[in-house]
Amino acid sequence: MSTWGLGLKDLAPFTFCEAPLFLDPNNLSQYSPVELLQSAAKGHVGLDHRFLRALLERKEEALPALVEFSLHDHEADAVDLAPELIAFFRQWKTPEAIPFLIRYIREDPEDVPDEVVELIVDIGAPALEPLLALYEELEESESGEVAFILANLRIRDDRILRILAGRLEYDLSDSVLLLGMYGDPAVGSALDDVEKSLTEEEPQLKKEIAAVREALGAVSKASPDRDIEDAEFDIFSLYPEKADIPVEVLNEDERVELLTHSVQEVRAAAANSFFNRELSNEQRRKLLDVAQHDTSAKVRARAWEALTTATEETEVVGPMLSALRRSDVSAEERGGLLVGLASEADRNEVRAAMNELYENPEGRAKALEAMWRSMHPSFREKFAKHLDDTNLEVRRSAVWGVGYYGIRSEMERLRKLFEDEDLRSDALFAYALAIPSEVSRGRMNGLLARIENDARGLSEMEEELVKAALDERLMLAGKEPFFAQQED
Repeated sequence: MSTWGLGLKDLAPFTFCEAPLFLDPNNLSQYSPVELLQSAAKGHVGLDHRFLRALLERKEEALPALVEFSLHDHEADAVDLAPELIAFFRQWKTPEAIPFLIRYIREDPEDVPDEVVELIVDIGAPALEPLLALYEELEESESGEVAFILANLRIRDDRILRILAGRLEYDLSDSVLLLGMYGDPAVGSALDDVEKSLTEEEPQLKKEIAAVREALGAVSKASPDRDIEDAEFDIFSLYPEKADIPVEVLNEDERVELLTHSVQEVRAAAANSFFNRELSNEQRRKLLDVAQHDTSAKVRARAWEALTTATEETEVVGPMLSALRRSDVSAEERGGLLVGLASEADRNEVRAAMNELYENPEGRAKALEAMWRSMHPSFREKFAKHLDDTNLEVRRSAVWGVGYYGIRSEMERLRKLFEDEDLRSDALFAYALAIPSEVSRGRMNGLLARIENDARGLSEMEEELVKAALDERLMLAGKEPFFAQQED
């Protein structure tokens, strides 16, 4: 969690009132900017276009609220809003952002996001003195990013030139680039000064200075790769039209409370957050009540799914089977019911309902999901034929089915999906489940390396995903997980 804010003791007097626990995402203009920011930091409102407009349309109120908010200590926040503050300040290009940006850079001066660099360059002259002061605070090894910002600030100042010239001996090639970006004719005299200070015992450095002059000539004729672009920033391009509340950061009591929220999308997200979790008696009771009585088919479907870990309870499975037998249940709700009943696929009526929903294009994706979750052998032949389906969610369910059923004839088709940005993660997990190999703990590191090679590299998150899949494979074979125990 970011700690970019100052402590409360450092604040000018400012009062943050307590925001309502959860906001109505369709009517955010009724809340003050302070309430919006507090709620977003708690994870009580989704970050989407509705949230953006509620602040952007009230700049006179919102800007001072964002500035004051940026001064607080945010280590305990459920959601780190630093990226959102940067985005708002970029939209407004406001000098009021400078104190926040300097503290943000100071926290990790060797890894400054491009967005921060571009914002400071857009703000321009008001950033000069704070940047120079920050540069003096940092060790030379930490100050390269600040030097880059100064070189691109489009301000001619002898102090900037001295800083850039002074870095020549520390990092010759990077300093050449920065001097070229700075683009002042005085660069030549700065090199003269460096050259005059050299002794006869430093011939190699003289040669390097000559190389610097030649390189500067080339740099002045071409735009460096890291040059700052002047493209107009559009904050709305960074966020979806609508986003659910980030229920994954909320505690269980908050998520239970959301089951009665006035907005159906919020209730659905809250119900979905309990999926594949062990439920307390109270949670099970509330989810069952939502599944049976909520006015939205989408919410009822997510609540039925969330009850999948409780189907051993008669008070749960009985109502689920009763709902399944009703002819007026929509395809959407029936899909949620069948995913929730996946572990009950030994029942003839459950399997028959899965096959019936599979024949309905509207419900096919959920039917296939229920089938692969059941792992009932009668469904094995359903998946491969849908790896090229026109419906993305049908393809996704087919990928998981190929993985969990270990359909090795489809490995090449899974590998091709590594190039599909929508399905790469799903394909990696399925590939790890199905790749031909002896299932033993001793083979896991070798399998991980093989999958990484086949996928042409794995990101850190993808590696964790593949490790989870390989552990899942071991557990399905009745063996202890390998990577999870290593971490423990």
